[in-house]
Amino acid sequence: MGVLVPCGDSFAQLSVYEDDHQDETGNRPLIRWHVSGRPTSEAVEIALLGQPPEGWEVADAVDIPAAEAGIDVDIEPLTELRPGVTYGLSGSGHRKAISVDFTLADLTRIGPDQVLAPRGHDSTTVVSRETFLRKARDKC
Repeated sequence: MGVLVPCGDSFAQLSVYEDDHQDETGNRPLIRWHVSGRPTSEAVEIALLGQPPEGWEVADAVDIPAAEAGIDVDIEPLTELRPGVTYGLSGSGHRKAISVDFTLADLTRIGPDQVLAPRGHDSTTVVSRETFLRKARDKC
């Protein structure tokens, strides 16, 4: 599950993407799963790679022109999470959230009512869901 506090009822989005080979963006496709919509609650919980919440849509895979780099970015759909691959989870609502990098092994660290949350920009920590929601609300 991805948890997002969108900071209001505006448009919000959440993406999961393969985060390996970040420095090779122009040489390989961006593999991602992306949903967007209008939040109907303070916190949105989204089953990663699953059905989006009512009123949200999963984006189709498309090509994104990257004009400033003179390349097109090919997007392929992310359909499964695999062992040994690093993924990024990012989201935005009123503001862009700090992305969280994770592997399948990280998911086993998360217990009931807990969230894998960013600790700065380069590491993660497991916190209670309530702590995560409180801190996210404070950032709105």
